[in-house]
Amino acid sequence: MEGITYEEVSQGNGNEEAIEGDPKDDEDDNVPDVKGKPMFNEDIPWKKQVAILGTIVENYAKLWSYGEEIKRSNPGSTVKLSVNSMPDGKTYFSRIYMCFHGLKKGWRSGCRGIINLDGCFLKGMCTGQLLCVVDRDGNNHIYPIAWGVVCVENKDSWKWFLENLQEYLHLEGGFGRTLMSDQHKGIIKDVKDLFPEIEHKQCARHVLSNFKKKFPRDLFEKLFWKACKASTEPLFNSAMKEIQLISPAAYVHLIGRNPKSWSRAFSQFGRGCDAVENGLSESFNNVILEARKKPIITMLEDIRLYVMQRMCSLRQKGSEWGHLDVCPNIRLSLNELKIQQRYWQVLPSGLNTFETKKLRRVLWS
Repeated sequence: MEGITYEEVSQGNGNEEAIEGDPKDDEDDNVPDVKGKPMFNEDIPWKKQVAILGTIVENYAKLWSYGEEIKRSNPGSTVKLSVNSMPDGKTYFSRIYMCFHGLKKGWRSGCRGIINLDGCFLKGMCTGQLLCVVDRDGNNHIYPIAWGVVCVENKDSWKWFLENLQEYLHLEGGFGRTLMSDQHKGIIKDVKDLFPEIEHKQCARHVLSNFKKKFPRDLFEKLFWKACKASTEPLFNSAMKEIQLISPAAYVHLIGRNPKSWSRAFSQFGRGCDAVENGLSESFNNVILEARKKPIITMLEDIRLYVMQRMCSLRQKGSEWGHLDVCPNIRLSLNELKIQQRYWQVLPSGLNTFETKKLRRVLWS
């Protein structure tokens, strides 16, 4: 894979169709001033940063070639790279998006359609944000779909990332899908604009974190989770009534945070997931923590290799299951439900209408 000079980054290595990126498209981006030196981590001494400056610049300069090699060796994969052209004629990195063909194919055929979005900081010499999207496979395991690097996490960068997901994953309006994210205002607005038919869930832990800043009592946290994990609207209303009796202000705060986006009681039928937290994305970010400390191409390669090895390992395990109609983890959940149903009574209340009643467990000596 041949490298190119730093000045040639904006030229796209002669192939704008394979890797899109016109510097003029990004001149208005809200990007920190990088004139004179890259966006380095302030916690690292400047002398040490200067010592490896050449390596950092060369890494970014080879991004076009790296993207071309990904396209060549993985036909059908997507790599989009954008740069910023400054008034002084210098060109700087803006953002990159990557999604491998194998991951796209596997996501369409075997995942549950629960899209989890999150961003995390780069930990190395250069600052920035790594944006990731993961899903759940048929056995409830983490399934990475796509990732990208941006200079800063803002409304513009999230819109750009979501537009790529919409285009290359063929999400269209998002019908039949569920998307979970934090409470970033840019994500909430762009999801509503780009995916009007998608079910948008907010991570309950982020909602709780903001709630506890104003109402720190442990009792509020307990009642919040009771409302969050309520399986029906009457149970949700009952939990919220308890909060209202203790503090009307706390009740108003939670109602104003759109309970349909964080309570299980309002999950749409047929979505196949009752999760209320974005733990998958946070777990993935934690796994690639060491990779986030490295130069950008090395980091992207470490992520690619990790995902490749993970997919291979899960495929080998799956080949040992035989001809199972239901994956092992899902089978365990169903068996647990079978045990629990022994303590419920179903009473007819009309034509094809029934009422369920939970019975008390009797302990036999």
